[in-house]
Amino acid sequence: MPLLPSGGLPARATPTPPWLPQGLRATSRWLGWLWLVLLASCQAKPPPAAQPYVLVADIEGCTDCRAQLSLRGYSSFQDVDSSSTKDGHFTLRGTLAQPGLYNLFYYSNTDHAVSGSLQLYLPTDSVHITATRQQIRTKFYPEKPAIGSYLRNTIVFSTSPKQREWEQYLVGRDSLWNQYFVDKARLQARFMQAMGTGNKARIEQWADSARSFDYRAGGYWAAAADAFVRQHPASEVALWAMLDNRDDLPSAERFRRYYQALPAALRASFYGQILDKELARNEGRNQNRQRFIGSYIHGLAGKTPAGQKLDAPRLFKQNKLTLVEFWASWCGPCRMTLPKYYGLYKQYHPQGFGMIGVSLDRDYNKWVQAIAEDSLRIPHLSELQGGQGEDAQRFGIQGIPANLLVDSTGRVVAVDVEYPQLYKHLQRAL
Repeated sequence: MPLLPSGGLPARATPTPPWLPQGLRATSRWLGWLWLVLLASCQAKPPPAAQPYVLVADIEGCTDCRAQLSLRGYSSFQDVDSSSTKDGHFTLRGTLAQPGLYNLFYYSNTDHAVSGSLQLYLPTDSVHITATRQQIRTKFYPEKPAIGSYLRNTIVFSTSPKQREWEQYLVGRDSLWNQYFVDKARLQARFMQAMGTGNKARIEQWADSARSFDYRAGGYWAAAADAFVRQHPASEVALWAMLDNRDDLPSAERFRRYYQALPAALRASFYGQILDKELARNEGRNQNRQRFIGSYIHGLAGKTPAGQKLDAPRLFKQNKLTLVEFWASWCGPCRMTLPKYYGLYKQYHPQGFGMIGVSLDRDYNKWVQAIAEDSLRIPHLSELQGGQGEDAQRFGIQGIPANLLVDSTGRVVAVDVEYPQLYKHLQRAL
């Protein structure tokens, strides 16, 4: 079938067949012109009309104050307006081509302790912002550590229901953020109790939990989004909540189900399209890397902390299954996930399960320090070239944590295996 021109329309009008009766020939010409008109009308959708907005702010203590308003695209911010004022009182007004969640950032040029960032749904009939240097709310917002969103010291008066929904989500997120610190304090107390017993095995168990807990915060935040979406399955704010946690890989599959259940208009909206692309980015990474299943690993390019090469094929032969885990000291999700896999290693190593850590670090000292902090007693390799190393390029590592599950012959049998799937796989295979 020949391709249409780039505009999607025929290059010239298709002639009417001469064998048609005169009446049908006229009807055919009329239908042809009608079809072209309809196509043109579909393609020539007018851009959305610009809508006016006005917001007034009073920022206590913001002398020589600067404020910047930007549209939140989540992967990027688009600057819309800015203002400078001597006393922290300012007004921003203009027109917006895109309704949505906007970010207002302010700071004082003379007092660096005065700064803040808040999110506003625009346009709406009225927005007034009052930010103080004192804490307005106390629930979920202890003074130390300073946690939570702008709700701690800022009141946003807005006539938009979406603003109220967004702040409802923020309250849920802040409550779980506070719970994270409560749980961390309890865990540290249990660790200190274990230290007092002198029981080496118990001390090591609680030490492993305490070390890895710092990297669990993302799971708490994602749980807030999960709860909000289940309560408001048809809300545009549900899109924003999922976008706010788009980098939490364990939630990606669940967020995709929530996205598919949204009304079609929301899926096609400005933020719906962004969320679809962000979810597809994580999904595409995994699907793209599936091509490595069935290929063989004949060696790994990195060297051990002692500067030695590792005979990877020999190590594969010693085990029935080996997990090659790509990580880095600076990667929070990696530091949270790797100890879980290491727990499986300690449990199933006698049955033939091995692990190799391949670091995408560039700093040798930070790499070996992370190994020591997390007590990861497995073979470790790194080229110290970040994502530009030979192994990262060869195996298409575009995000971490990532892994390859390899059998005793060095053949890749699975890619990016999550902890629950790996646990089930080891139960069946070993």
